[in-house]
Amino acid sequence: MVLQAGIFPSELTALRSAGLLIGLAIVAYAVIRRRSLRNADVLILLFAGLGLMLVTGTEAIDGLLSAFSFEKGNGGRILGLAVFAIFILFLLSLRALSQAARNSRQLSAALEGLAWEEFRQAGLPERFRGKIAIVVPAYNEAENIGVVLDQMPAEVCGVATEILVVDDGSRDGTGDVATSHGAAVARHVTNRGGGAALRTGYRLMVDSGAEIVVTLDADGQHLPSEMERLVKPVLDGEVDVAHGSRVLGHADRNHFARELGIVFFNRLVSFITRTHVTDCSNGYRAVRTSVLPQLVLRQEQFHTSEFMIEAIKRGIPAKEIPITVEQRLHGHSKKPAVFRYGVGFANAIVRTWLR
Repeated sequence: MVLQAGIFPSELTALRSAGLLIGLAIVAYAVIRRRSLRNADVLILLFAGLGLMLVTGTEAIDGLLSAFSFEKGNGGRILGLAVFAIFILFLLSLRALSQAARNSRQLSAALEGLAWEEFRQAGLPERFRGKIAIVVPAYNEAENIGVVLDQMPAEVCGVATEILVVDDGSRDGTGDVATSHGAAVARHVTNRGGGAALRTGYRLMVDSGAEIVVTLDADGQHLPSEMERLVKPVLDGEVDVAHGSRVLGHADRNHFARELGIVFFNRLVSFITRTHVTDCSNGYRAVRTSVLPQLVLRQEQFHTSEFMIEAIKRGIPAKEIPITVEQRLHGHSKKPAVFRYGVGFANAIVRTWLR
């Protein structure tokens, strides 16, 4: 088929015809679904469809391609279009990542709000006022949580304790076991990760007026009998945060790759913060509740280094305390495979430092 010369192509090939039909279909879809799609998505679809029709049905874009030295012939036009398409896809990918991050933050805020409302309606905040709150994030730890809770001290350094288990979407009855052992329980309706569970626990304890928050794992790796080591320097006013350190203390042997990773990440955090750090991946710590609102905590899973780096960036007085890390009591670690864990941990460190 031959068309009039000018901005229209001299010949409408099968490829151009297919492009026109696809572009028309995209525009039609955007118009038909405009009430169910967001305005921004409708505009993107319209621009994509009209752009495809413009590229395949006319020669109007040739001037732009020539300006970037993509001349007709020898595949130059196709190469130029591919370059521009990749650039547009890159921008759309950035938008999708930004939107996904925003949706994740909104979901986390909703889960925290639901947990707080349930917590408040149950009359639990008064249990923690003026006390040392022991916050235990837990996901499918029904085998271990009872044993861990039974070891918790009734008081530390002469101050009464109360226990909060944040059940992060467990499906094995972890929350029910924790309740039967006397702990207060806050629940996430879906699993979000240890960092999200701790954010909920921190928020509840800030709003409840707890004096100090102690966090430790639900799998039995941290010893409640060592809690006084962490609480005492905070209670005495020496520091506001006391981080547990297996390097200064003792740890059962782990997978060689994980031990090597701990050494590497400790040195990385020490380098970027200009602070000597011996154990940036330990979740056993005590923190004065009043400093928690100063920290920006966003990590869902790789939260231990985020907390430490945030505290350093905010100038919060802190120190590391020797503690023991043992093998988990039962079951398998919830941590991802070594490579994925390393990539995720590195990503958390860099993002926390740069923001």
